[in-house]
Amino acid sequence: MEVVLGQFEGVTTMRPLPLAAGLLVATARLRPELADVSFDILTRRIDPEAQADRIGTPAVLGLSLYTWNERYALAVAEVVKRRSPRTLIVVGGPSVPRPTLVSRAPHEPPGEALEAWLTAHRTVDVAVVGEGEATFADLLVHLRQAPDDHPVPVPIAGTVVRHGTTFVHGPPRPRLAAEAFDRTGSPYLDGTFDRFLESGEHGGDAPLACVFETNRGCPFSCTFCDWGQATESKVNELPLERVAAELRWAAVRGIPYAYFIDANFGIRRRDPAIIATLTDLYAETGAPRFVYFHLTKNATEKNLGNVLALKRAGIGTQVSLSMQDFDPGVLAAIRRDNIHPERALALRAACHREGLPTTNELLLGLPGQTLASVRRGVTQALTPFPGDSFFLYPTRLLPNAELASPAEVARHGLVTVEVPLLPLDPSRPHPLPERERIVVATSTLPAADWREAFVFGHALAAVHDQQLAPTTLHLLAWHLEVEVPRFIDALLDHAAGLRALLERFADATLAAEATTLVVRELGPRRVDPIEGAVAHVLIDPDGFFAAVSKAARAVVSSAQHALVTDAVAFDRATFARHRATTEMHTAEYDWLDYLARAGERPAPVPRRTSFRCEAIAPLPLEAHHAWFVANGWAKAARRGIHRQGAEGAESLI
Repeated sequence: MEVVLGQFEGVTTMRPLPLAAGLLVATARLRPELADVSFDILTRRIDPEAQADRIGTPAVLGLSLYTWNERYALAVAEVVKRRSPRTLIVVGGPSVPRPTLVSRAPHEPPGEALEAWLTAHRTVDVAVVGEGEATFADLLVHLRQAPDDHPVPVPIAGTVVRHGTTFVHGPPRPRLAAEAFDRTGSPYLDGTFDRFLESGEHGGDAPLACVFETNRGCPFSCTFCDWGQATESKVNELPLERVAAELRWAAVRGIPYAYFIDANFGIRRRDPAIIATLTDLYAETGAPRFVYFHLTKNATEKNLGNVLALKRAGIGTQVSLSMQDFDPGVLAAIRRDNIHPERALALRAACHREGLPTTNELLLGLPGQTLASVRRGVTQALTPFPGDSFFLYPTRLLPNAELASPAEVARHGLVTVEVPLLPLDPSRPHPLPERERIVVATSTLPAADWREAFVFGHALAAVHDQQLAPTTLHLLAWHLEVEVPRFIDALLDHAAGLRALLERFADATLAAEATTLVVRELGPRRVDPIEGAVAHVLIDPDGFFAAVSKAARAVVSSAQHALVTDAVAFDRATFARHRATTEMHTAEYDWLDYLARAGERPAPVPRRTSFRCEAIAPLPLEAHHAWFVANGWAKAARRGIHRQGAEGAESLI
C-alpha cells in the first residue's frame, strides 16, 4: 500500500520542514497494521500535471490544506483522480470547514458548510475534521483491512465521507490531550524528516527553519482568527521530553531558525524550562540563532522573563505585541477586548528598559475602524526606542474564522476582494497562485478611506521601520512633540511620487490584481509596499530629502526651522546611498549624541560636530535595495559613522 502526503509550499523564503504531513506519517508508522505501507511527502510546487506524474497511482493521496496551498493542492488532486480514479483523496487542515463550529446562522445545520465545500470539490473522497494524526492512522488501518472491491471507507470518528452524491458524517473525535500525545509520532525523532531530507524533495538545501509546537489550544476567540475556534479554547500540552528531543534534533543539525507555532507561548508554567533547553542547546551547538514565537497575550512578566533569557544567552528574538488595533471599540468588535492594551504597552516599556526592541502587527480593515482610528493606531505603534517597528497588514478572511461568516460579513458591511498571492521571484514561477480574501471596506471604513489609510500607514511604516529619516522623525515626534500625522500628510503632499507609488499598491489590491508590484528600476522581482517605498527613495534620495525638509518646516514654527533643517541635513548626509563615497560632513547640532540617547528622548545639543561617513561598495540598484531593506529590518547599521575628534582622532559611533 502506497500513501503520498502533499503539504505544498507557499510563497516563502524560509521553506520550513512540513510539520503537518510529518506528524501524519510519524503517527501512522506507530501502528503495527501499517508496517508495510510506504509513505512519501511532497512539498515542491510544480505544474499540476508534472506533480501528478511524480505522485503516480497511490492508494491514498493526503493533502494538508491552508490558504497558501489549497487551490494548488486541489488542482493536483483533480489530475491524480482523473488518471487514477481508485486513489482515495483525503484532505485535512485549517481550510476544511469544521462541521461542529461553522454554523453561519441559527437556522443552518452544523454540517452544511462542509457539505457545500465537498460538493464544490468533487475529487475529495474524505475530509478529516480537526486534529488529524489519530484520524488519518485509523483511516489507513481501515483501508488496509478493507476488501479490495470496497475502496470507499465507512466514516470513522473525525471524518466526513463522500458516498455518491451524499455525505456520511462520522462521530466527533475528542481532541488529543495529555497522554493521548504519547500515541502520536514525531517526524523529527522517528526518522521521517531525515528520510525526507535525504530524498532531495527539499531541494538539497539544508532547511533554514523548523516549526515546533509545544502545546495546542487558545483560550481566546478573536473573530479574525481561526486559532481559538479551531481548538475549542482548551490548551493541551505535548510531552516535555518530546519537545526537548525535537529541539535537539534541529540544533545538532545547525538549523538556525526555530518557529514555535503555539498560540500563546509563555502561557504554561513549564515554558521557562523550554527556554532553558534552547539556551543550553545554543551554548552547546550554536543553534538555534533566532527564535520566534507568538507570546501569550496578557502575561507581561512571563513574556519578559522568557525573552530576556534568550537575549542573555545570545539568541536573537523579537517581542511581538498582540495588538492588532488600539481602539477599544474595534477590539470589542473582534472579541479582543479581553486582551488588555495596557499590558501590551507595559511589556513594551519593560522591553525598552532591558534594551529589547519590539514589533507590533496591526490590521487594516477590521470592523469598527475609521480613517481617523487607523491613523491614531499606527501613530500609537511608534516609540522613541531604536529598533522598534510595526507592520500594517490587510485583514484577511480566513477559513473557519468567525469574521468570514456571512452573518459577520453582513453585520459589519465587509467588502472583500480575492487577490492572487503571486511569487516574488519570477524565476521561480508558482503554478496556480493562491487567492487571499482581503477586506477593502467596512460600514465604518469606506473604500476611499481604506485607500487613504493604506497610503498613510505604509508611508509612516516605511519612514519609521526602514529608518529613511530617523533623526528628523524622532526629533519631530519626541522632542518637538509634533503630531506625527501632520508630518506624514505634509510629506505625502511634497513627495508626490511616493504618494503615487503607494496609491498604486492600494489600487492593485482594490482591483484584486496583487498585493505586490514590480518597480521597473528594480527589475522583474515583485516587492511589497514598504520595499517599494524604499526603492522610490533610493532612486531619488535628493528629491526625497527635499520633500522631508519642506514637510518638516511646514509643521514647526519658524523659530524651529534651523533645528529641523539641520536634522534633515544629517539624515541626508548619513543616508546609505548606492555608489556612496567616504564623505566628511558638519552639523550644527550633535546628532550622534542625540541618536545614542534616543530612547531617553534627549534634547539636541547645539554643538558643531564633524563626522565622516564610510564608503559603501558600489552595487547595482537592485542588489543595493535588497541589502538596504535587509539591514533595515534587522535594525543593523548600514554604514559606519565616525566622529572627528578635537585632535584629529576618530572614534566609531
